[in-house]
Amino acid sequence: METGQENLTKKERADLRRAEKEKAQHKTRSARKMKKYFSWGIAIAIVGALIFWGISSAEKADEARPGEHQANEGSAHIDVGDEHDEYETNPPTSGSHAESIPFGIYDTEVVDENAIHNMEHGGIWITYKDLSDEDLAKLEEIARKAPRSVLLSPRSANDSRISVASWQRLMHLEEVDVEAIEDYISKNINRSPEPLAS
Repeated sequence: METGQENLTKKERADLRRAEKEKAQHKTRSARKMKKYFSWGIAIAIVGALIFWGISSAEKADEARPGEHQANEGSAHIDVGDEHDEYETNPPTSGSHAESIPFGIYDTEVVDENAIHNMEHGGIWITYKDLSDEDLAKLEEIARKAPRSVLLSPRSANDSRISVASWQRLMHLEEVDVEAIEDYISKNINRSPEPLAS
């Protein structure tokens, strides 16, 4: 018999034991709840950290891609010749566009609105002006390595001698840099709303 219970009746002692038992059970339940909440808290923290890490990694990977990021100018479908907003970049990297054209090497200019659709499907558009035959041959060799994902065409409206464009990404060059262009292609191909290039 515990000290202080000598003067209690049998019923009072039973009530006291029951109360102590309930108190112990309540304490056990509270500890289990706390353990459960703690486990859930850790799980939520881990999921949150993974989401943050994933977003952060994606942003870092995007920043590490060759070329400068460009604003999204939309992807409205139009016919060639239809009026539309003027493109913000030269050459354009997004915006209103018409039907896509076959990837490959063109010796005449292609219409911007067609090339944009190719970029929407994950393609790369290499444009040039004022190049020597030797430099043009280097670009053609690059394009031949990716015949189903690269458009190569002259473009007199370019601001630079060579522009390499993909969806919302643009790189300007004054000289043919085979390594830089191939790196651009490998890191920007299919980084678009409707990736289909191969």
